[in-house]
Amino acid sequence: MSKRLIGIEIGNRVLRVAILNQDKGQISVGSLQERSYADAVELTDHLQELLAGEFRIGDQLVTRLQARTAYVRRLEFPFQDEKKIAAAIPFSLATQLPVAIDQCATAIQMGQPAEQGAAVLAAAVPTEKLLSLLGTFEAANVPLHLVDLSPFCYVAGLGEQISDSILVCATDQETTVALVQNGRLEDYRVLPAIAPPPQAAQLQQILRDIRVIKQIAGAEELGISLMGERGTSGLAEALQASELKVEILSLDLGGQLIDGTFLPAVALALRAKAARAERSFNFRRGQYALKGEWANLKRKLVLLAALLGVTVLILIGSMAFKYSDQAGRAAQLQAEMVDVYRSLFPEATTIVDVPLQLRSVIRDLQEKGSLITGGHASALAVLKEISRLPDLATVEFQEFAMSNEEVKLTGRTASFEAVNQMAGALGESPLFSKVQVSDAKMSLDGSRIDFRLLLSLVSPGAEQ
Repeated sequence: MSKRLIGIEIGNRVLRVAILNQDKGQISVGSLQERSYADAVELTDHLQELLAGEFRIGDQLVTRLQARTAYVRRLEFPFQDEKKIAAAIPFSLATQLPVAIDQCATAIQMGQPAEQGAAVLAAAVPTEKLLSLLGTFEAANVPLHLVDLSPFCYVAGLGEQISDSILVCATDQETTVALVQNGRLEDYRVLPAIAPPPQAAQLQQILRDIRVIKQIAGAEELGISLMGERGTSGLAEALQASELKVEILSLDLGGQLIDGTFLPAVALALRAKAARAERSFNFRRGQYALKGEWANLKRKLVLLAALLGVTVLILIGSMAFKYSDQAGRAAQLQAEMVDVYRSLFPEATTIVDVPLQLRSVIRDLQEKGSLITGGHASALAVLKEISRLPDLATVEFQEFAMSNEEVKLTGRTASFEAVNQMAGALGESPLFSKVQVSDAKMSLDGSRIDFRLLLSLVSPGAEQ
């Protein structure tokens, strides 16, 4: 999801706004806009005009305080716990400031921990300066997330592009000369704003501070990078006349070249990439932290949670109603099946699973039915075969019993010869593999022969 990084550079009479789009780590330019203003009311109107509309959750808006408004001090502590350091900052700063600490807002940079403790960089700005800046944005109803300090904010945003150089930012408010090594601000000087065109005394002051910074850092070969609306080619040529390597800084973002005039605003927008930059400040914290946006976001989250809760309740109610309806219909169908089963099988005493019991009954009926009408050796086929017996003496069949393997015939006839003829005729039938006279005897009065035949059925698929 893309988010906007918005840098707001407020000059003496000019407002510049840089809106960058960040999508999957890629930065592109949304817009670069500039407006002149005469007073605070007009400044507020321009902020509303340039930044009007609905702000997204991921948006980050950054502006800066002038370096000359702040007191920056390096402090050392015998411990490394950040909470203890934050609590001790006001007491340590109070002894090093020309104003009362309770009239200032503070911010710190945590340095590298040392063996015996920690060194931090602390900054204090007059509360009235910070409140005046915040009031401008509140009047314009623009949520401001970060308030940094120049030139720290510029180095934090452009550190990758100016990893080792001396950055000179010349605006209509002030001129800062910053030593940048390995992308970090190591030292800086604050000078008054350069007049257009630059005066000889101002040039001498800038050259003197550049030489001092180089000498302290032991980096005589560092080049000079210029930016800001007064970091012009005229200033560059004047510095080059003193045998310095000078370039007017520019930046390529997504194919769009940013010149020195808009670079301070763009640097502020890039500063927003790391909301907690280790080498920069943020005065928008504590009692000065942004509250309005969180309140709006909180209301939206509450409404969203309520809507989600209502949706879940409706979904659960709908599912419960459907389940109840389906369960009722299932119970009704079960009762109907039980009634049908009882009507078909009134002798049944136990009814557990009607469909399963019906399938079992149907299977038994199919097996019994196959003995009568189905298959190669059904009861009907056997009876037909018996009916084809040749004309014999009178034969009376008394019992016909059939299973899957054999048929038992019991009856009476006039003579033993008739019994043998029946056995011989049935033995020629393809339905029987074997015909056996299991019993044959004459009655007491000699008038008939009682017999019993055992007919073995041919197995299905057996060769004849």
